[in-house]
Amino acid sequence: MSTCPKFEKTLQYVSPAHGGWGVIRVAALIPDSHMLFVCPFACGRHGALGGHINGIKDRIHYLYIDESDIVSGNYENLIPDAVEELFDFMEKRPKVLFIFVSCLDDLLGTDHESLNAELSHIYPDVNFITAHMNPFKMDTKIPPMVGLQLSMYSLFTENLPKVNQINMIGNNAYIKKECELYSLMEKSGYRICHVGLCQEFNDFLEMQKSKLNLILHPCAKMAAQKMEKLAGIPFQLALNTYDPEEIESYYHKLEEKLEIKLEDFSENKKKAIEAIKKTKEILGNYPVVVDYQSVLKPFSLAKVLVEYGFNVKMIFCDDLLEFEKEKCQWLIDKVPDIKIIPALHPDGIKFENKLEESVCIGFSGGYLTKSIHVVDLMEDEHLYGFWGVEQLMSKIQLAYSHTTDVNKIIAGAKLIV
Repeated sequence: MSTCPKFEKTLQYVSPAHGGWGVIRVAALIPDSHMLFVCPFACGRHGALGGHINGIKDRIHYLYIDESDIVSGNYENLIPDAVEELFDFMEKRPKVLFIFVSCLDDLLGTDHESLNAELSHIYPDVNFITAHMNPFKMDTKIPPMVGLQLSMYSLFTENLPKVNQINMIGNNAYIKKECELYSLMEKSGYRICHVGLCQEFNDFLEMQKSKLNLILHPCAKMAAQKMEKLAGIPFQLALNTYDPEEIESYYHKLEEKLEIKLEDFSENKKKAIEAIKKTKEILGNYPVVVDYQSVLKPFSLAKVLVEYGFNVKMIFCDDLLEFEKEKCQWLIDKVPDIKIIPALHPDGIKFENKLEESVCIGFSGGYLTKSIHVVDLMEDEHLYGFWGVEQLMSKIQLAYSHTTDVNKIIAGAKLIV
């Protein structure tokens, strides 16, 4: 029996379609926050381009350090002076200043706790947070995005009296309010919070009063564990999925966790299933490709599609996460000829997986297959629940009915590698 593939750790081919929300764009979700990058010139490229492309360049400043600063040990002493200069320049101090450091800092072992304490003493009206841009930690227990979530929610240290609200965390783009979960929670007397919906810094701090953290992406799990300990907010894993049965299970667990009874959502589930069946009728046996950059759980999505009769030919991914292994094995058993392709393998540059006549869910896979029908979706943006299933099916139908210029989609995605 074939088993799930193991992904070789080797050189990577990073196509023009590779990328996503960088650390700059995620940190900027906190209202009234500013960023000071302390790094060599070359390391500032990523943040500078990301800030420019995403319209937040005015919230980023740089303290460039050179070899003499590092060797002399003066590196740490430069930061307070840079902060003073920055605040003198700004018309108004921010509520939060992220001090971003690069991989170099992980090797130097800067005492950021003492440094932040010193800065907080001088500027008591500003919250100083250390954040890391250190891609060399991608394969560690605390990769960059996990570390950034920890940094962002490190401000949640008070166990405040709780009110009827829950937080969605881990997902960079907030879920649109057309999702049925908003109305279900509202009818139960609850509201949903997300950092991307906060208009002011105090709105962000109000999230400390929530009764539950709903984790939509695993990068936020460590932050949620810390918030449970310090801020008294329990958490529940509810990773984004397009499986109607799994969505129903999430909602029942939510009821148990909050000790509430949601309004009947069977009609929402029915509509989601009908949307999947309708999409299958439209596509028939037309080949489908699933890309890992489009959805958090590509194997789960592929399994759902196969169960409803779709002709899934390929899955592009860069790793096999623990919560996807069972779905991966199911697919291999049920569809032995399905291709599971390492999206970042150096062989990708050979374009050996061309499948122009296909619907590719995600533009990274669309680029590698040269597909003429590409679903414009990255990281499940704005989608969730039964409504999310309906929206994804609409996107698939739209992609199938039109030819796509994948290069235009990539250009509009504001990617920074």
